[in-house]
Amino acid sequence: MFSRKLGFALGALIIFLAAVAFILGRPPHRDARIYPLVRQYSPFVVENGLGGLKIKRKDNPKFEVEPDTVNFYAQLQDLERRWAQKHLKIEANKLLILNNKGKTLKEIPFKNPSEKRFVETYYGVKAP
Repeated sequence: MFSRKLGFALGALIIFLAAVAFILGRPPHRDARIYPLVRQYSPFVVENGLGGLKIKRKDNPKFEVEPDTVNFYAQLQDLERRWAQKHLKIEANKLLILNNKGKTLKEIPFKNPSEKRFVETYYGVKAP
């Protein structure tokens, strides 16, 4: 009788911990139109290695981050936010992607307010 209750408790605990890990490890919402356009200019690349996912830079082969599974998307978003502070700018109703010298590489017009809100929340770039 005691072992049956213990088995159910352990099973429930495992299911609960798996659900919590799933919720914490979920990637944040990304806009389907804006994110791929910005991603083309982002220096970060996600690679699948033997130990799990790795974040590398296109311009620096020595840069490699291998966060644990639960913190992977949070770490990627943090790196992208730091990059975006210098390379993304909101002007009027468009997003400007800048190079290292501040020259505009691409202008992306926003089609609706949710795209602008996505850039402000995901990348942390505020409109003037």
